[in-house]
Amino acid sequence: MYFKPKTNFGKMSTKALDHIAETVFTKMTGNELFPNPIPALTELETNLADYRSALPDAALGGKHATEVRNQRHEMLARTLRSLALHVQQVADGDAAVILSAGFDHNKTRQPNGPCPKPMDVQVINGPVGSRRVTVKVKPNAAARGYRFAYRVVGSGNPWVEVFSYGSSRQLQGLERFTEYEFRAVYVGTDTDRLDYSDPVTAAVV
Repeated sequence: MYFKPKTNFGKMSTKALDHIAETVFTKMTGNELFPNPIPALTELETNLADYRSALPDAALGGKHATEVRNQRHEMLARTLRSLALHVQQVADGDAAVILSAGFDHNKTRQPNGPCPKPMDVQVINGPVGSRRVTVKVKPNAAARGYRFAYRVVGSGNPWVEVFSYGSSRQLQGLERFTEYEFRAVYVGTDTDRLDYSDPVTAAVV
């Protein structure tokens, strides 16, 4: 599993931002894993002191004092984000290294990889004379979408493909009394490897 430091500092409350900045400064000071952090810890220390000095005036109200606090909040958050990026490069996904620097972490989403081959394609005719069918397949949690394909049996024509975010799709404008073959595939994160179902044959009525 690959982990990254959390960087949502700009949305933190006054108390939370102060706490994480103090924690990072304390844990990174003298930490052998980060002998030369970028930016330097002195910058974090200065920004934290400036931020704290702006809080009493902002608590009393007033647009100027509030704006000064907001600017120093963003400056401190920016310094923490830069340090988090440095920690991320050093840690290379190691949660223990990230935590040793005082940062919380989250994990990056892992690719689902290729989806399995659909095994249960169904074809349901619409009302007689409607020239439409509904093709459906069992939903798959790893699929981001579904691709359905059809062609006239024995025609040798290329498959006509349609995409759907749902596990069923209505196909219209087909020829009556004509036999078609249908197939489906789950579309996941790996679009280079698509495992289509075996074709299912049905006549349009």
